[in-house]
Amino acid sequence: MKFAQERSSTAKVVTRYGPEGLWIGTDHHTTSVIVTPDAVMPWAARSVADLSTNQLDAVLALNPELILLATGAIQQFPPPPILYHALARRVGIEVMDLGGAARTYNVLVGDGRRVVLAALLG
Repeated sequence: MKFAQERSSTAKVVTRYGPEGLWIGTDHHTTSVIVTPDAVMPWAARSVADLSTNQLDAVLALNPELILLATGAIQQFPPPPILYHALARRVGIEVMDLGGAARTYNVLVGDGRRVVLAALLG
């Protein structure tokens, strides 16, 4: 029996990532973005150091079940109050480097999950 992951042809997925940015489909992004299966939006946050609960509220407003926080080339955890802000709203938050977050996002979108990729791209 063959198994193949199905994806909606209209879902926004990561097609490439690297030091020069993030590609969603054929669109290249070099500044921080919030990505859902339906949309790509600019994000005011630029780094873990300047991440605030107000900036996280823009992500939480999308009603995800899980947030994948991509922190660039290396995994950098935000201060505990930022993580608690999501968890107190019963939303999971995973902190990963950009590559890990991009790959995980694509798999979860393929599974039909309500996932948001919040990518800090400086």
